[in-house]
Amino acid sequence: MLFDHDIMDPTVAELVERWSSLYKEGRFSALNVREYWRVKVPEIYSPQPNCNCLRITFDEELAQKMLFDPLERFMCGGDPSQVYQMVRQLDTPPSLCGRVFKNGDPTYGCRDCGMDPTCVLCADCFKNSAHSKHRYKISTSSGGGYCDCGDREAWKSDVFCDIHIKGQMAEQSKNPLEMIPPDLIERIHLIFDCILPYAKELLTYEEGFSIPKDLEIREQDREPTNLSSLYDSKDTFVTMLYNDETHTYDQVISTLERAIDCSQKDAVAFATSIDREGRCIVRCSSFQQCSQTKNVMEKQTSRGSGRPLRVQVMPTYVIAHQIFASRLLTWLHNILESAQAFRLIFSEIVNRDGGSIVENIIWTDTKMWKTARVQWHRLFISGMLMDQESKKMFARTFTKNYSRMMKDFILDDHDHAVSVASLGVQLFTMPTIAHMLVAEEDVLARLLNTFLSECDKKLKDNKLALEQRSSNTLSFRRIQYILYDLKYLLGVKPEVWTRELRSGFLHGYNLLLRLLSMMQGMDPMVRQVGTHMEYEPEWESAFNLHIKLAAVIPLVIEWAASDRIVLIKAYRMLMKSLAELCTEDMKRRYVRELLDYSVSCIEYDVSSAPVSIHLPLSRLVAGLTLHLDKYGLNYNSPEFLVTGKPSPEELMEPVLRTQVMIAQVHAGMWRRNGFSLINQIYFYHNVRCRQEMLDRDVMLLQIAATLIDSNEFLVHLLNRFNLMSWAQEDYEMKYLRDDVEDGVAGKAHATTATPHRAFRVFRQVHLVLVNSSKLGNDEDNMRQTVVLVEEYLQLVMTIVSERYTPGIGQIGEEERIKKEIIQLLSIEPMPHSVLNKALPEGTNHETGMEKVIDSVADFKKSSGATKGFYELKKSYYSHYNLFFYHYTREEQSKSEVAQRARKKTAGEEECCPPPVPPAFTVPFTMIVNILQCDVFLHILKTVLKRMMDLKSQSVSESQLQKVLHLVGYALHEEERYYHNNDPYFHFTRRAQKINLLGLLEGLVGHHRTTTHKDLLAWTIRKYHSVLSLSASSSKEAQTSEAVMASTSTSVAASASSEKKRRSDIAAQRKARIMMKMASMQQNFIKTNETLFQETSSTEQTNDVVEPTPMDLTEQLPEDMIAIGPRQTLVQPQEVSHTCILCHQEDQVGRGEGSTGRAMVLGALVQRSTVLSRNRARRLDQPDNHDPLLLPADLYWGAHTSSCGHTMHAHCWQEYFDDVVKKERRKPYRFRQNLSFDIDKSEYLCPLCEALCNTALPLLPSVTTTAVNLRSQDPPSATPTISLTDWIKGLQTILKHKSVHSHRDEKEEEEDTNCVEGTWTPPSLPSVVMDLMSITSPETAEAFTNLFSNLAATTIPAIPSYTMNMMSNFAHAVYVHGLGVHPNLSSRRIPLMVWASAAYTILTLEETQRNANRALLTSLSSRQRDCLSALIRFAAYVPQCVKKKQAIESASVRLLSVILEGGETAPCILEWDSFSALVTLSLSLPSIFPKILGMAVGSMQDLYLLQVCFLAHLVQLLLTYEKQNPVSEMEVEDDEEGGEEAPKDSAGESGAATGDAEWLVSMLDHCRRMASLPPIAVQPQRLLAYIKENCLPFLRCCGLFFHFLTEVPAPEELQSSVFVWESEFYCLLRYLGLSINQLRPTFDDPALLELVSRWCSDSRVRTLVTSAGSEACVNSWTRINQLVSLPHDYSELINTVSQFPCPASSGDDSRTPTMCLVCGKMLCSQSYCCQTEFPEGSRVMVGACTYHAHYCGAGTGIFLRVRECKILLLSGRIKGCFVSPPYLDEYGETDQGLKRGNPLHLDATQYSRLHAMWLSHSIPDTIAHTVESNSGVVPTEWQHL
Repeated sequence: MLFDHDIMDPTVAELVERWSSLYKEGRFSALNVREYWRVKVPEIYSPQPNCNCLRITFDEELAQKMLFDPLERFMCGGDPSQVYQMVRQLDTPPSLCGRVFKNGDPTYGCRDCGMDPTCVLCADCFKNSAHSKHRYKISTSSGGGYCDCGDREAWKSDVFCDIHIKGQMAEQSKNPLEMIPPDLIERIHLIFDCILPYAKELLTYEEGFSIPKDLEIREQDREPTNLSSLYDSKDTFVTMLYNDETHTYDQVISTLERAIDCSQKDAVAFATSIDREGRCIVRCSSFQQCSQTKNVMEKQTSRGSGRPLRVQVMPTYVIAHQIFASRLLTWLHNILESAQAFRLIFSEIVNRDGGSIVENIIWTDTKMWKTARVQWHRLFISGMLMDQESKKMFARTFTKNYSRMMKDFILDDHDHAVSVASLGVQLFTMPTIAHMLVAEEDVLARLLNTFLSECDKKLKDNKLALEQRSSNTLSFRRIQYILYDLKYLLGVKPEVWTRELRSGFLHGYNLLLRLLSMMQGMDPMVRQVGTHMEYEPEWESAFNLHIKLAAVIPLVIEWAASDRIVLIKAYRMLMKSLAELCTEDMKRRYVRELLDYSVSCIEYDVSSAPVSIHLPLSRLVAGLTLHLDKYGLNYNSPEFLVTGKPSPEELMEPVLRTQVMIAQVHAGMWRRNGFSLINQIYFYHNVRCRQEMLDRDVMLLQIAATLIDSNEFLVHLLNRFNLMSWAQEDYEMKYLRDDVEDGVAGKAHATTATPHRAFRVFRQVHLVLVNSSKLGNDEDNMRQTVVLVEEYLQLVMTIVSERYTPGIGQIGEEERIKKEIIQLLSIEPMPHSVLNKALPEGTNHETGMEKVIDSVADFKKSSGATKGFYELKKSYYSHYNLFFYHYTREEQSKSEVAQRARKKTAGEEECCPPPVPPAFTVPFTMIVNILQCDVFLHILKTVLKRMMDLKSQSVSESQLQKVLHLVGYALHEEERYYHNNDPYFHFTRRAQKINLLGLLEGLVGHHRTTTHKDLLAWTIRKYHSVLSLSASSSKEAQTSEAVMASTSTSVAASASSEKKRRSDIAAQRKARIMMKMASMQQNFIKTNETLFQETSSTEQTNDVVEPTPMDLTEQLPEDMIAIGPRQTLVQPQEVSHTCILCHQEDQVGRGEGSTGRAMVLGALVQRSTVLSRNRARRLDQPDNHDPLLLPADLYWGAHTSSCGHTMHAHCWQEYFDDVVKKERRKPYRFRQNLSFDIDKSEYLCPLCEALCNTALPLLPSVTTTAVNLRSQDPPSATPTISLTDWIKGLQTILKHKSVHSHRDEKEEEEDTNCVEGTWTPPSLPSVVMDLMSITSPETAEAFTNLFSNLAATTIPAIPSYTMNMMSNFAHAVYVHGLGVHPNLSSRRIPLMVWASAAYTILTLEETQRNANRALLTSLSSRQRDCLSALIRFAAYVPQCVKKKQAIESASVRLLSVILEGGETAPCILEWDSFSALVTLSLSLPSIFPKILGMAVGSMQDLYLLQVCFLAHLVQLLLTYEKQNPVSEMEVEDDEEGGEEAPKDSAGESGAATGDAEWLVSMLDHCRRMASLPPIAVQPQRLLAYIKENCLPFLRCCGLFFHFLTEVPAPEELQSSVFVWESEFYCLLRYLGLSINQLRPTFDDPALLELVSRWCSDSRVRTLVTSAGSEACVNSWTRINQLVSLPHDYSELINTVSQFPCPASSGDDSRTPTMCLVCGKMLCSQSYCCQTEFPEGSRVMVGACTYHAHYCGAGTGIFLRVRECKILLLSGRIKGCFVSPPYLDEYGETDQGLKRGNPLHLDATQYSRLHAMWLSHSIPDTIAHTVESNSGVVPTEWQHL
């Protein structure tokens, strides 16, 4: 807002002069300026009483002249433009960008160079930086941040873009303030000092408080001076409505409608303004009226104990000052951005007095509305955060006031993005500032104290108790933003520690321990016994808190581990916290004995006592302990001798309880605890939580295993799992003995004598029930014990084998990621996004996958609709661990199946042996002792022995599998120790005590080990290989190998013999069955011999389900001709159809009279603009539209499609009625989000769920009679008629026609505006008589024969029910095609059917041409069935109309248009020639009264084709230009024009030359008749142009007559290779035209006369000369495409980033959406751009819905740019999202930009969208998508 002002207002000049005088005298102050503002501001910015509050405007030019000009001129002491120019010249080019982002702006982060995910670039800096070539991430800003280009602390490398590197190279040598005159600096100080307090005071004004006295309207202003108007404004008030995040749009709208009595449209505008600006004036009147409005609004919104809307009544002069204060902040922001000197002065002012201004703004932030807040925040960013020192000062002030700021934020209801608290991310992410604040401002303690103050309100028994429905749940959710700031502060660990930094960190760490202590053991669960729990406890809040803390705790550990002193102190503090939490239950001990070991165990029963999943303190121990060894420390170091320090057993106890509880859940012991527990366990293992839960728990157990003797450790685990009794050798005997004793006791009681028989019977029944119950309980207990043993073995295996954690195993971070990837890809190949999502994220939200993925997996690129995926390299399959601890049960099972299948295919053993784990680090080497300790060996022996015992019930195959894996790990360890020459580990030597090898070999061939026989064999082989390593055991090894070999041989032999015996038995049984079946078959054939003889002849026909005419091409003549005298008709085949509802077969046309059962296809009729060549034209008045002819630009049409599934008409009617009844029974609110709309007669196909809205009847072939007549009677010499005479006959019809107005026909009222009366033809005899007088009797007879021959007039009898279905379908085409109300008597019904048939054929032809396919190549069965049924129906239309006069009138009118023309008829360039052909062909046979005929491909159809073909040729010639491009058909030179024509045409080159010359003469004739100047053309180029542009017309004609006459098409039309010229000549032959020339087709004088009449129309010249516009079609072969999109998605999002909302004053659109049909940008899903539609209905629809109605006739395809989503809409209530055409390098979409990978346009995906749109499949796609996602929350599509 910096302007040059050459002429200054005298009043302003006088004011500036007065201020300057006061300044020179030293008496100038802010009061002088404020006094001027007190008077002038209300004059300019006060709203007028009773004004239209939606259209309040102010004179901004006057404001600039009277308010801003004085400020600028006084501040600059002269011409502002010169001063601004001088100050700017003192600046060096900026090295920092600092562009402030608005909501929705695209931002770019760099995964390679960014310090954290918050470091982003704006679009300009990104495009000019090296990061555009890196792994960048694209996202959209929520507003408030700024571009980090040039910030050295934000980037590891490539800090500057090409724009800002210049500022870095030009180092500023001097402070710019030193080069500015002191007088100017002082003036700037004075103005800034005046503006800032003024803006602060006014923008924080609240109702009930007075504004500063120096700005009030005074009593003396009442005097009759020029201030009297100012005093009068004191009595004018406004009602100001403020935005909040509590009430919805609809609530605000309904409240406004009632409170201020406005329309819904105005209420929406108010609500939009309130949401955008933060407040809005809704009434400007007297105080009483404004207060009344306020009371109504508060009362309306406070019902139900809700918070009312915030409404204030304020004087207008206060509003004026607030508006001006807001303008001042914008003005100041622009000045600060212009030069660094202004920023330095601003920083000095705001940091004066300890930053009092900043403090005041922070304290009063919640009192301001949204726009005012954003302006202050933007001012701080531009004025302070661009300079390092200013930024530090601001950070200190921000930190000191952090607690109060966050408490205000909790009470506020605005989003965090518009709170001053959101500036924390700009400060805390800078490492130098963060470290400074930790050391000097104790920022960690400030943040955590603020958070703990809210946690204290949630304590229950000193534990956090987060209740979902409590009153302060929202406040606790808002306070958790502190944890984000905590993460930002700890983002970068310090390289150098100071005493202050240690102190500040440890102070915050101590408070963090207090928070973790509150969470330790929160939400405990107790096993529910007996009954199911009554209600599900709340659990989500605790996990949400954990997820936020999970990002902080690793950073805390990283900070603590970076310094020895800090680590020691932190660990001691942690031990003290654990000691304080140590409860009495930890002290209670009892002794457990196993083997010779007595162990003092902690007394606790997990199955009856409380257990919690939340143990953050214990897990923090695991995290810190991993780093102790780095400084030569360990858990027992003297530095950690703390009173009450937990013993290792006490340390692992809470974690162990959690593991046991999860094991018991898997055993089914907690099934009555509901879904809450199941969900918690799911998230405990989920990738989002497991790093700080499961992983830390395993670490802590491994730490405990190093501190406790291995035997004692395993006993502790057995005790906690309650498996001590199971571990006893006599466990099975005791268990069975107890069962026997219980059974004997039961029998004894049962046989006790009782005096009464009834009592005895009752006693026996009671004992049976008791014993059966006990038996069930015993089985349940045993099953639970078996599962617990499996879980115990799993836990032991996890402890000894999971070493892929840096610090535990000798691996690095990359090896850890590799292991995760190997395990995931062992389940199945995965796309990049799925794999990345399954990996844990680091502190910067990166998984590190890209660093290692290429070394372990191969990427298979996407093909077709499938995504690209990663497949594990073969060399890494040996690393697969079946019992990987991150696997869920489903993943474990799935991976095992996949690996077994892979090995089976490769011919390997079908087992998954344990992989070789990495070696433990030195502190954890003692863990391997578990694998050779006595208790471990005892457990192995127990399981293996019980596996041999067939009576044993406490063992399972899973136990054996896990035992074998444990043995495998022990053998791997021994092998490793042997190769390292370390004598510590000797598993095989210790295993001799239990004869482990003998136990394993004893299981070979045992039927219990069948499943794991390969794993058992591998284990024994591995055992032998390890034994062979030791020379001392070589003899034993040889003996064992011999035993093994003999055992294996015997087992294999016995197994082989058993298998052979069973196969022989099976073969014999199969042979007996087959012999019996053969005998029965022969007997049946003999018994029913006559039946077989009768059906043998039809057997072949019945086997064919859907024969098509093309199946007969091999048996037919080579030249098939569809129409004309040389027509080659074939017998139509009777096709059987199966009803998909009743599954009964029927054949169309079999029944006579009423005996035939009508059959229908489900069909969809829809209005369309897909083929439109003129998007500016719309069908605005369908009620008055005349559908006689399709327009030449095809701006509208009615498309018919079908899924091709047949139903009986009765079955369909019953199904449709059931659907309607079912939907009618639903409440109205549940009908709005369905995949179909019953109000529009829509339903889904019962079989394929395709969308339909009518039923298309199946009718007999139209050529059946003609074929039968030809077969019965030999062809006789019938009189023929020439083209000239035929045209004379038609002209005779027109000569004797009569036209009647509709005034006498009351029932046709609706059509009076669209049809110019009723055109009645004469009778056939009268026409013949007249024709005979001008021609010959033979000609008259031939003309009569065209309309009265048996082939055309013999129509099959159609059952009455079929006739009703025909009428219904024709009416449905009329209603849905035009979008009008029903009218069964409308004359437009047959015209709409013929127009729909023509439009559908045009669409199919264009679809085939778009796919570069021949005419009939790859047509689907649904396309063939639909087109065949539709064309047949169109031929039968004259049968089903109520009044045949409608057919006669339409035919006469169309003949008049073509043969007569006239001013009222459209000219040649205004109608589509193919639609004219269809309508005339189907209506002309019935033109005469009392004659009902059908088109059968006769001579008349050939003549109609020639006339319409000629009309199309004239259209092409009239619109031909020299520069008209000829695409693929362009000839190489003039001499070789027809070289590719069919070789069987004689004299082809000469024919082509003749055609070319004839076309040139025709072009000259047409242009001469149209009064157009002649043009010079190349004959061969003109010929090529005509051929290219005629081909679509001929293809449409070929489709029409092929399905009408069912004459088989030549092979060229079905070829897989599309050759244009071959098809052109093939179609000429097939349609009965000249074989190789165009000229003979039109070489008739009568046709030349038609050409002259067409071209002489005065409108032709007008249209041709305006061919540059869309008024005239000049591209007849163009296939409509979707809009062209940029290849790089970032270009697209940058283009629309500044798209303004059309309904707002320049504000950016929140959801910019592009119509892919026309390219128009829309503001979607926002109230601001909603429109009432239909007008007057009070129904509001979104911008996309409204646009789709006009652009796509209700159907639309849109791209939501910022979300990268494709939106499909159909109608007002149906829509869906589908995959966008933009894919990343892995072939995946990124809807919502969640991953942020670079996206590029995929041509194949975009072509699929184009094909969907072109084939009118959008409604069907929506229906299928909605049906497949029926469980998703419905979307109000009409508001998009």
